[in-house]
Amino acid sequence: MSALMKLVATVFEVDPEHISAFRAAVFASANEVERADPACRGVAIAEDPEAPGFFLTSALYADDQAAAAHDRTAAGRAFEEAVRPFVKLKRVRLFDLG
Repeated sequence: MSALMKLVATVFEVDPEHISAFRAAVFASANEVERADPACRGVAIAEDPEAPGFFLTSALYADDQAAAAHDRTAAGRAFEEAVRPFVKLKRVRLFDLG
């Protein structure tokens, strides 16, 4: 039986005046994660056009262990530090993908 891949989906609500700064930070972080983390299979970022300041990020990881460690990597810690002042809400969900 093969291990399931894990999707880490995160919804962010950002104060309207910080949307541009958040957008820049999230794209920079995604590029760094895809470059530096061999267990990451890809990152997607979506911005809700109907609700300014709402973002969805998703990162696909090779397994549970890699997904659990995603926010403890250097890129994950740097991103969290950079956006902490902008984020009003953050919800993380993990999904098994077969």
